[in-house]
Amino acid sequence: MRWLVLFVVACSTSKQPPPPSNASAAQTQQTRCLAVVAKECGCVYDCGKGESADGKHWKVTHDFWKDTKLDAVVEPWCVDGKCTDVFAAQIVCDGICAPKPARSDCRC
Repeated sequence: MRWLVLFVVACSTSKQPPPPSNASAAQTQQTRCLAVVAKECGCVYDCGKGESADGKHWKVTHDFWKDTKLDAVVEPWCVDGKCTDVFAAQIVCDGICAPKPARSDCRC
């Protein structure tokens, strides 16, 4: 009588699955440093640092508003024929300001 012995060895590799692809990382967070303007009331503020994932909607930090992040879009601000891109922020107007040119040399 012949006996056939079959050994089955199950091998398991401890190979880790690939890290999940992060679509937002592919978009890379954008940062800009621009003057902040409350367009509705004409008030111009010094430079703020903005971050955006889509290049359209910005969260802006500014010393004046401390830990509050302002919602903003980047738009041109023109006074006396001089235009520069600014963070047009959603800021409550406490008063009306005489429009003045915004800084174009911001470094954050």
